[in-house]
Amino acid sequence: MSEITFSRRKFLILASSFVAAAATPTFSSSLFAASRPRFTSRKIALYNIHTQEAFEGTYWREGSYDEKALARLFTLLRDRRNNKKHPIDARLFDVLHRLQSAVDSQDPFHVICGYRSKETNSALHKKSHGVAKKSLHVEGKAIDLRLEKLPLKELCHAARSLKAGGVGYYPKSNFIHVDIRAKPAYWT
Repeated sequence: MSEITFSRRKFLILASSFVAAAATPTFSSSLFAASRPRFTSRKIALYNIHTQEAFEGTYWREGSYDEKALARLFTLLRDRRNNKKHPIDARLFDVLHRLQSAVDSQDPFHVICGYRSKETNSALHKKSHGVAKKSLHVEGKAIDLRLEKLPLKELCHAARSLKAGGVGYYPKSNFIHVDIRAKPAYWT
């Protein structure tokens, strides 16, 4: 068996190289990646104020969306005026999950409006200039909501800090609008 010997100088050079490499984010994150769980779950809590339906649970686990949970969410967020359902873009739920974490709340978001059919959107647009003619609600990419125990302004600031899409602040109507448009946009 051969013995490997290092001079004190070679040992110090080798040790300092390892310390420098371990301090770099790429090396240290790959070094500790094996100790972290590969996937996590994502949860949200929603309460539809018009239908009194609620969802509280996991909608994403082990790297994929839970189809049964999504189906329940699509029903909860249907157009309440005509009961039409539409798939909701799952990225919207990811934003809501992040928002719930950002405000450190497990209370359900109170949903004012989720999906809106073309007929409903057209009728609301004729009554109010606050309803966009080409609303992202119609595409299943927007939601209007509030949290009962958090001031609306704080919820709005938290949503905007995510930089995940559009955030509208409607203090007179007591809700914020959150959508997943390509570029962040903010309005009051």
